[in-house]
Amino acid sequence: MKLLLFLLLLLLPSAALAVSTFDISCENVASIHIMRIRGAKYTSESYPGTFHVVYFELKPSATEEFRRLAKASRSVFIHSNGIDSDRERLTITANGKPLRNDVPDCDAHEEGEVGIMIIREQDAFDAAHAVCPALVPTGMTTYGPGTVK
Repeated sequence: MKLLLFLLLLLLPSAALAVSTFDISCENVASIHIMRIRGAKYTSESYPGTFHVVYFELKPSATEEFRRLAKASRSVFIHSNGIDSDRERLTITANGKPLRNDVPDCDAHEEGEVGIMIIREQDAFDAAHAVCPALVPTGMTTYGPGTVK
């Protein structure tokens, strides 16, 4: 009996630290947009100053489900580059498989959109293709210093 109780106690931390998962595919994504963002505060040695955000705009039927899941998800407090934020902890999958996300603690989820950050341009297009090949954009929008609006 003590052994059973001990084993049950070992399971508690894993359940408490579980991460919610939201799957995206052609079935629940209406459109895909890719943005290249330039800015000094996002520099890294390998890719100085540039990263990409891939936005998956959800269909109305999936928006409410995503909103409920995000609200119910365990949140994490992040302090980065002098900015404090409280973020939901969600894992985004594509057609049931893990979706590349280079900065999972800084996802760009918005109302009705799932946003993931990816450093390399080709990887951003590959992520879009993994979700829904028919919706992969042919180009992207660039924001930041040196861009014309």
